[in-house]
Amino acid sequence: MSSYKELFSQINPDETSAIENIIDAYVTLLGHVSKVKHSIPKCSGNNNGASSSSGSSNFNNRNSHAPNNDYAFTCNQPEKLQDLNQIRDDFRCLQQLVKKPIKNFEHDVNDIINKLEQTTSGSFTTKQVRAMLSALENHVMKLRFHIPSLPSDMASTSSDVRRYTWKKQSNSVVDEKLPILHMNHKFLRSSVFTELQEAFEELNTKLKHCLLCFAVVPENEIVKRRLLIDWWVGERLVDSPATEEVADEILMELMAKGFIEPVKQRHKLVADRFKMQPRVRCVVIMLAQDAGLFDYDFNGNPTANSSLCSRLFLLKAEDGSLEQILSSSRNFDPEKLQTLFNFNEPFPDWRLESLLKVNNDNIVDWFSKMKNVNVLYLGRWQSSGEHHIEVESIDFLKGLMNMKYLRLLSLQGISRINELPKSVCKLTNLRILDLKACHNLEELPDGVDLLRQLTRLDISECYLLDGIPKGLAHLSKLEVLKGFLIGNLKSGGRSCTLEDLIGLERLSNLSINTSSRDFPTEEELHALSKLEALRKLGIAWGMKQENAVPKPAGTANSDNSGQYAGASRPTRRLSKRILSLPKTRDPETLELPTKLEKLKLQCLPHRLSPNWLIPRKLKSLKKLYIRGGELESLVQTQKGNDEWTVKILHLKYLDKFNMDWEALHKSFPNLIFLEKFKCGNLTSYRCDSYGVWQKP
Repeated sequence: MSSYKELFSQINPDETSAIENIIDAYVTLLGHVSKVKHSIPKCSGNNNGASSSSGSSNFNNRNSHAPNNDYAFTCNQPEKLQDLNQIRDDFRCLQQLVKKPIKNFEHDVNDIINKLEQTTSGSFTTKQVRAMLSALENHVMKLRFHIPSLPSDMASTSSDVRRYTWKKQSNSVVDEKLPILHMNHKFLRSSVFTELQEAFEELNTKLKHCLLCFAVVPENEIVKRRLLIDWWVGERLVDSPATEEVADEILMELMAKGFIEPVKQRHKLVADRFKMQPRVRCVVIMLAQDAGLFDYDFNGNPTANSSLCSRLFLLKAEDGSLEQILSSSRNFDPEKLQTLFNFNEPFPDWRLESLLKVNNDNIVDWFSKMKNVNVLYLGRWQSSGEHHIEVESIDFLKGLMNMKYLRLLSLQGISRINELPKSVCKLTNLRILDLKACHNLEELPDGVDLLRQLTRLDISECYLLDGIPKGLAHLSKLEVLKGFLIGNLKSGGRSCTLEDLIGLERLSNLSINTSSRDFPTEEELHALSKLEALRKLGIAWGMKQENAVPKPAGTANSDNSGQYAGASRPTRRLSKRILSLPKTRDPETLELPTKLEKLKLQCLPHRLSPNWLIPRKLKSLKKLYIRGGELESLVQTQKGNDEWTVKILHLKYLDKFNMDWEALHKSFPNLIFLEKFKCGNLTSYRCDSYGVWQKP
């Protein structure tokens, strides 16, 4: 069987008239296929899902488990037969223009039309008919990518000039009115389409794959840099060492080529979120579908088509694509899966379980058959935290035991996960474990030390977690650890300490939650200073409770003020822990890691800068974030003339901070960016209405 690309290879790209005729014939064919498919009624909504607008199907499937409201279909209306015959005529017209039989398509057209013409007895349901037409539509969409483009009539010979021209001409209002722009014949013939195809072909294989991963993101959705990097790690596109640096180079090149755009936030000097223009996405989803990475319906929405790709999307009930795959294709083999991605399903385990029952299967067995999966992203990926996800139980996680190639496991934001089963510890190839905002998580499994390939562990915002297994200290490849716990933990000596982390020679990014007002103690500062690779450090203290023991007067930096004013949700949650009895340990010789470049402090329980927060001990520091707490000044009385090397400074929720503009600039001579928010005493600062100042 000839490939789609070969079908059009014999056409001379300079024959403009011939190409125009092919494009017109193609668009006409596609329009009729879509018209017929959408004229078939969908099943009414139900908990198990509705019919899909795309995806693979089994034409001969007569599934007796179809929902009760999926009724029999009959094709006894003359206009229906006329439409079907029109599709066949359109197809023959296209075939004559390309001057070569399109064998695969010809067989499917005849097969589907013959079956539909024989449905007078009601042998097919409306759902099955739509599935047939969806399969037909998929073949048409596969053809579209290889249709020759018209020669660009732009005068400039510079590919860079041409490549940026279309960006300036893009109109977001127009884009929003063209949800099927990738099917619009004018767009297929435009210089925009041509230039993006050329730009894509200039990318190397890795960059092409990285760009196509972006096609998962819905239209107009803003995506975090973190999601893209984690996805690329899961897909084996980037890996340690220097994961962040390599990923940033990829993002820079994709921006330079005009594929993605940075989304800058007022309070950030450097963007860490990105978006893709609708017109660009239309081209990218074509490329992704043609490469067999993902599948899409007529409107550019992702579907789960097992016949075309090894990546499935978990969609909520009204989208229903996964139901079609699991219920209409009994021979679907989960071993071929490389990625399972929760696109928008709020109840992933219940959804999967209900769908698998159609094939007399269960979620644990199905998961255990996913032996070649690389990415299992069940948690929240959206930038907004408003997307709720929960599971009925953790039983489905027992099926992880055979996923020997899994590199990325995300359960971010999933409620009702109170513990992780031991099967997680068998993921010996796992690189990233994302448990952020699993609010019900109470403990980690003791066998966590078996995850020897782990480079990133995020347990931040897990407010019920009480202690971390000591086995964490054996993860020698760990580079990022978010949410490390220190304080009055019930687990006592069984919990991992900072001293235990000294052997993690690659640890470059660490965030700590502590319920101890006295943190860091002499021993803890000593342990932190031994983390020589550490470049980013975050510390969040709990708030002072009414029954907490006050700090004795006369201690270093003593403050006898009232309760600490917390700023962020995490610190308010941490306030539920009782602060420990403070100790007088703050010798002049102790310091944080000297190579720190970024430091974030939340609810700092000191009026003046502690002895470890002074410029001469942090000469490499470039970014300083202080949010909430009792801090009044960043100038120590003993060393008031010290100058900071900090370039970016964020001050938030500091009601008592009272450092005037001149003193601040004298202490921070290298400052290029300042943000202040809810700092009532800083009215003299030369910030704009958003509280932002940038060096001219």
